[in-house]
Amino acid sequence: MAALLAERGAVVIDADRAAHEIYARDTEGYSLVVERFGERVVGADGAIDRALLGQIVFNDRAALEDLNGIVHPLVRKEVAQRIADAIAEDEDAVIVVEAALMAETGWSGGAGEVWVTVTDSDVVVDRLVNLRGMEPEEVLLRMAAQTDNETRRRHATRVIENNGTVEDLEAEVDGAWRELVGSE
Repeated sequence: MAALLAERGAVVIDADRAAHEIYARDTEGYSLVVERFGERVVGADGAIDRALLGQIVFNDRAALEDLNGIVHPLVRKEVAQRIADAIAEDEDAVIVVEAALMAETGWSGGAGEVWVTVTDSDVVVDRLVNLRGMEPEEVLLRMAAQTDNETRRRHATRVIENNGTVEDLEAEVDGAWRELVGSE
């Protein structure tokens, strides 16, 4: 959804990208992740091996909570800085914070509105297996670590349904965008 909003003129701040950056080599996040999980999570290239770290945390609830306790405060700080930078550049900008775990962490990102995209579980599994080559069990483990669609709906100002085609999603986003910016 964020890419569709960017096409319509929104400034998109990707919290997942910020998370990757905050534990890049020679950062506070990197040091904290290695301190908690050990050198075993450092790949041959010296970077955090995200696939291995994912295997660890998605199979151990306490490890996931530890990682979230490290990463989320740093991501929030980084996102806040990026929002401030975007506002300084254009005070009328529509800013979208793309953050998959907002409901799970109780974070609104300072947003005036919280839009969520919800997709039925069977559709998510099918898409990730067929489009990303993930194993169904891996998808289910990751989904189990996330909040359910009903919780997402409760946190949302607007819900975008994503069970259909790309064209269906584009039409729903387009309507929501026009409503947000007041254009017909």
